[in-house]
Amino acid sequence: MGRYTTVQAYADNNPNMRAVDYAQATGTAGGAASSSSASSRGPLVTEKVDNPYGSTAGAGSGEFHVYRHARAREMARWEKIRAEEAEARAEEEYRARVARDAEEEASRTEKRRRKREREKEAKRRKRNMRLGGVGGGENEGDNGDDDFDGGGEFEYTPIVAVAGNSDGNDGVVDLKSPPEKDDAVPFPNDGSFLERMKRELADRR
Repeated sequence: MGRYTTVQAYADNNPNMRAVDYAQATGTAGGAASSSSASSRGPLVTEKVDNPYGSTAGAGSGEFHVYRHARAREMARWEKIRAEEAEARAEEEYRARVARDAEEEASRTEKRRRKREREKEAKRRKRNMRLGGVGGGENEGDNGDDDFDGGGEFEYTPIVAVAGNSDGNDGVVDLKSPPEKDDAVPFPNDGSFLERMKRELADRR
């Protein structure tokens, strides 16, 4: 068979050739033929079997190269599929890692923000207490800052220090309630309370 031929031809002495009559080949039954004859069942269709690529039975000199190129294309296709799958898996893992890192960073940022709010609130309370003339050392007011939730607006309540015991429980009076002791310092409204309290504390020390 030639290289560019599309119709396979057989020689007369080829053992694959079979002799059939015209009626059987065309499927036209003759007048004497019965309805059950082979010629009445349509034209004869022969089954053609082609040897697959790589087979040595009946393969020409170029069949192996056709098979080799076809296999190379198929292997390249599978390699591309595997590479795309690996790339998609790596991209998915990267996105998951980025999302996890972003969540952890947001959590750390929120913790630092709450800590800064607690520190600012503690400094604000210490400053207000110092302006009110109440407060001991530098570290006063730091205890319990970790449990401060930081919610709500801070409202300063004026307090004054009066003579009392050493622990300070009886030495602090809330001016919003009426004073229960006769020696409580009055709260004037002329703006001289702060200076007066400073002088009182200086005299007592």
